[in-house]
Amino acid sequence: MSDSKHALVFDPETHAVAMQGMHPMVAVILARNPDAATLRELMGMQREWEANEARKAYAAALVSLKRDLPTVIGRDALVDFTGKSGVRTRYTHTSLAAVMDVITEPLTAHGFSLAWTPATTEKGGVRVTCTLTHAQGHSESATMDAPPDTSGSKNPAQAIASTVTLLSRYTALSLLGIATADMPDPAEPPAPLPSQIDTARNMRAAKAIVDRGLDMGLASARVGGRGVAEWTAQDLDVLRAWIGPASSSASAPVLWPRAWRPPGSRRGRPGTRTPSFGGAGS
Repeated sequence: MSDSKHALVFDPETHAVAMQGMHPMVAVILARNPDAATLRELMGMQREWEANEARKAYAAALVSLKRDLPTVIGRDALVDFTGKSGVRTRYTHTSLAAVMDVITEPLTAHGFSLAWTPATTEKGGVRVTCTLTHAQGHSESATMDAPPDTSGSKNPAQAIASTVTLLSRYTALSLLGIATADMPDPAEPPAPLPSQIDTARNMRAAKAIVDRGLDMGLASARVGGRGVAEWTAQDLDVLRAWIGPASSSASAPVLWPRAWRPPGSRRGRPGTRTPSFGGAGS
């Protein structure tokens, strides 16, 4: 404050308020009217003290925030496309929009905000840094890199944008300690397209037919006269039904993996095995 002649006047109330956000030792020394060199040292001490107070406030607020956040966010989006090689990709996942819809209100209520900084790497990859900042100034970040997502029929810009979205989702979830229920069950591989040709599976099918003592000519006739190299996934279904279940006796040859079964199917009756010519990952 100042009087009518602009002379400085000490105001005890203003001084007390100013001292509340100050390191105790800094407040004591300032009251003694220190010189410029001492003031510089006090400013450094004050900055360190404020940063430490901000870290403690961040940690306390994060604990409170976790009580209001879910531990797992469910899947809400489906990806289903066929690539240039004819292989079908199909899975479900948790979208960034669904994540933000769940976390934004609790974040704001506890004094937090999220921000992302996208960039590119020296090798042409995509890099995203997510920063979680608390109202008192402390922040923590997580960074992830990945190549552009060129799956499907994306153009270069869409490939980068897709990766930015993916990394934005996972960097935010990693900072908040939230999992997503979007991992496909490895025991349930996606079903191939009816027209898809898998040479390795076709060779296993041919071996199963020969081991069973069946005629390859009859097998080809069952699928429209097509040879082994031309059998499609739909053809294999026809041949699987034609071969029928194999006996589980010790003398019967093992024609297909025991652990594999078509997606969504149930295990067969004891003593029988549903014929299969292998699948994804077999």
